[in-house]
Amino acid sequence: MKSVFICLMFISILLFPIPLMGQQLKFDPNPGKKEETSFKVHFLRSVLVGFNSIGHLTLTGSGLISLRYSAKKGSVTEFDVFSTASPIFLKNNDQLNAASNLLNPVGGVANAGLRFSYPLKIKENKVLKIALRTGLKLIEAYPIKAIDGKYFLDQYFELGWSFQNLIAENPVDNESLYFLAYPHFFLHHSDSEQRNSFFSTNLPPTALGYGFEVGLNYNKRLHLSLTGSQFINADNADLQKFVIAIAVALQF
Repeated sequence: MKSVFICLMFISILLFPIPLMGQQLKFDPNPGKKEETSFKVHFLRSVLVGFNSIGHLTLTGSGLISLRYSAKKGSVTEFDVFSTASPIFLKNNDQLNAASNLLNPVGGVANAGLRFSYPLKIKENKVLKIALRTGLKLIEAYPIKAIDGKYFLDQYFELGWSFQNLIAENPVDNESLYFLAYPHFFLHHSDSEQRNSFFSTNLPPTALGYGFEVGLNYNKRLHLSLTGSQFINADNADLQKFVIAIAVALQF
């Protein structure tokens, strides 16, 4: 399974060799039940610029390869490949810099994720969904010992609730403004040897935490977001910090 993920990620990066990152909050233009099922394939869904409280400037392209299946009952299954670059690090803390890529939902030089969402409640222009996400990241970081490699694999799982609400709409000019929110819990797992190479005993092989994202989507193209996340079982004060990020994304 890991080899399949890695092959897909690197094929994507070879096809689209640009520095990228993306938001996790998904905007659904047509929530609820559908008249028929649909399957869509997209390339390079959005480009995003972000900055977090650790001091990372991030450049991202989300959905380098994006597969989306929508069922009649309203459930949506998506497979996305991401790639993230951080050209600026303001803090000289290798463990904290590596943790930033873990806490970023689409962090890592390569990231392949599978996401499933199902509507729990739909009322007029409001929709509440349960969302599950799992995947694999390849993260580049500085190990504690120089003899160790600069990359490690991270398997992740998320469980959350997605809320979407239409705030304003102008059909004449085809304008709309949506509010979105996504509180969630997450799990990150690496094998013990890799985890110790980059974090010593400061972060266990299975790291647990929680996060949120709130955002505004204008005209289904421009997305502004505020995110926050934190590990709850880290053994280091720096790794226990609550990390906040802001981002602006242009969707295609």
